[in-house]
Amino acid sequence: MIVKNLWRRKTRTLLTLLGVAVGVAAVVSLSAFGEGLAGGMQQTFSAPEADLTVGQRDALMLFLSSVDEAVGAELKQIPGVGEVAGTVAGMVQMSESPYFVVLGEDRRGFILPHYRLIAGQLPASHNQILIGKITAENFKKEPGDVFRLNNTTYRVVGIYETGVSLEDGGAVMLLEDAQRAFDKRNQVSYYNLQIKDARRIDAIKAEIESRWPDLAASRSGDATQQEAALDLFRAFGWFLGLFAVLVGGLGMMNTTLMSVFERTREIGVLRAVGWSRGRIIGMIMGESLVLSGLGGVAGIGLGVGLIELARLVPSVESLLSGVLTPTLFVQALVMALGLGLVGGFYPAWRAAQLAPVEAMRAESGAVTRVGAVARFLGRGPLRNLWRRPTRTVITVLGLGLGVGFIVALAAITDGFILVFAQLTSAGQVDLLAEESNAPDVSVSEIDERTALRVRNRPEVASISKILLGITATPGLPYFLLFGLDPNEDYILHYRIREGRLIQRPGEIMVGRFAANSLKKGVGDSVRLGGRGYLIVGVYENGVAYEDASGTVSLKEAQQLFNRPRKISLLGIRLKPAYQGQAEAIASQLESEISALTVSRSSEFANELQDMATTYATLNAVIALTVVVGGVVIMNAMLMSVFERTQEIGVLRALGWRRRQVIGMVCVESLALSLLSAGVGIGLGVGLAKLFQLEPSMGSMLVAAYSPQLFLGVLALALVLGIIGGLYPAWRAANLRPIEALRYE
Repeated sequence: MIVKNLWRRKTRTLLTLLGVAVGVAAVVSLSAFGEGLAGGMQQTFSAPEADLTVGQRDALMLFLSSVDEAVGAELKQIPGVGEVAGTVAGMVQMSESPYFVVLGEDRRGFILPHYRLIAGQLPASHNQILIGKITAENFKKEPGDVFRLNNTTYRVVGIYETGVSLEDGGAVMLLEDAQRAFDKRNQVSYYNLQIKDARRIDAIKAEIESRWPDLAASRSGDATQQEAALDLFRAFGWFLGLFAVLVGGLGMMNTTLMSVFERTREIGVLRAVGWSRGRIIGMIMGESLVLSGLGGVAGIGLGVGLIELARLVPSVESLLSGVLTPTLFVQALVMALGLGLVGGFYPAWRAAQLAPVEAMRAESGAVTRVGAVARFLGRGPLRNLWRRPTRTVITVLGLGLGVGFIVALAAITDGFILVFAQLTSAGQVDLLAEESNAPDVSVSEIDERTALRVRNRPEVASISKILLGITATPGLPYFLLFGLDPNEDYILHYRIREGRLIQRPGEIMVGRFAANSLKKGVGDSVRLGGRGYLIVGVYENGVAYEDASGTVSLKEAQQLFNRPRKISLLGIRLKPAYQGQAEAIASQLESEISALTVSRSSEFANELQDMATTYATLNAVIALTVVVGGVVIMNAMLMSVFERTQEIGVLRALGWRRRQVIGMVCVESLALSLLSAGVGIGLGVGLAKLFQLEPSMGSMLVAAYSPQLFLGVLALALVLGIIGGLYPAWRAANLRPIEALRYE
């Protein structure tokens, strides 16, 4: 009976299935991306051949870690330690792959055989490189070809396959080549250790961390700070997909509720012949669960299809290997069924409350009472929408949630650009330079000698060397730390509220938010990376990222992050006579110094790879909302056409032309979508406020609302209205007057 009831309205049922399926597909595909990135990094930086991995303590990710090469020889002297192999890990931005992982391995170490050759041989000399199977396919390379990386030419000597997506989509070179490529002379990112007696692993781990307080040793599977960071990638996909599922779930509730409305007399008859309230609830809930279950299965299939299509794109293929697991499918299906329970509860409860006599008197499709609100709205499209207020409210809420999420995400993205522009343009900086091909600022490395070359140019008045790093301290799991030269211009923009600016090693000044979170003030000490720092100042610049961060001297930061003579960003102040030529000077610097990417400070944030990734994600969410929202509106308008079939027949009999009927339905669809946009803007502002309440990073999320954002939301609403109203309008216009008048 349940399947029969659903099939009585095939079009409505199929549209509802599509809405649920698209939402579930979003969960499957987006969580697969997050799991692919997190799982790939976890496997890449935890070699199965190693018993312990030793890296820099408090490094957010192992490829951000730096360990002195001399430590390797000392590690090997520890009783019980067998083999020690150093690895340099780097990430490069390339046109075919924005996050291209490069690993440097010791030619005599035990890790190099981990890369199973499928063609060629292992590297034996300088400027030779192994490339993964995915890299070979994407770049169309084979042994003997040349491979350009960071403006250096390497000879491909072999192709490997490990089964780890990021590794197979990256490259491997000898350790000394990687040290030159990523400017890590006499350093490695981390060490892999083999222990002779497995029973001594924990004792050796404790000894390492006791002898080197700034290092951390971890076993495979141990919870680390890197693991916490990777969990953010995993959660992000589910977070994005959840909104699509919620929109689809509200659409399903709408469908189930309309099914109850149009079957009011039928439900009255069933109650009259003895059906109990529990049986009525069971029937409606069964329909909702069947709808959600079928939508979930279809969504899993659609999600798998989307992932297979995405694998055809070289830039993301390495993130999507081995991410489709039974756990993912079970979670997606359970989520769909959970929505079925939630979406069917209110319609089932409403159906069970119908009194048999009143239900049998009801008209199945028409609305007998217009109500005071509808009379107040007159005869326009809003009046027609208000004839089914519950349906309209649920539709508006569902679409508003999707639109609101877009508003919140876009506002926070724009806010990040605004805040970062404020941050980078402080201290009278006209131009900013970062390492070319760096995928994000956190891994950018510029040699101080390059900064000196820029300083000696005739157009340059002064430079400011800036090192950015992320560490952790109790109370702030993600603590942004700036390293600045106290004698350079950039530090002068700090507005000190208590104490003074830093002057010597061992001192730190912290932002107001950081001071409050740490419950520290001037004269207190704070430990970072195993070292103690005296707080000499508290500043409040009004820039969220700075006010939640700390600042030490450049030399201190270089020591803390083990990046000697390296900086992340170079701020350039031009002489007054050259300030009008900033763009031309930026281009000239890039052409003369290939290691740099230079842009105006006000435009720097827009050109970051992080922003390109964020905007790509935002566009994907908008596309998803268009699909799901279009289905929801189409379903609502189609149900409106069904229940007003007789009314439309009367209009056609009175001489209304097809285009008038199409216009009426399309105008109602546009009114519904614009109303949803208004609600969505309000929800978006509220969501952004909720995000900002998150204790660890919420203070850094600044929302910026611009006219362009609101115009974009209105344009999105118009697109949704057109997509959602087109088919119902066509169907209404093609109703034959005589058949429509006879419609029950």
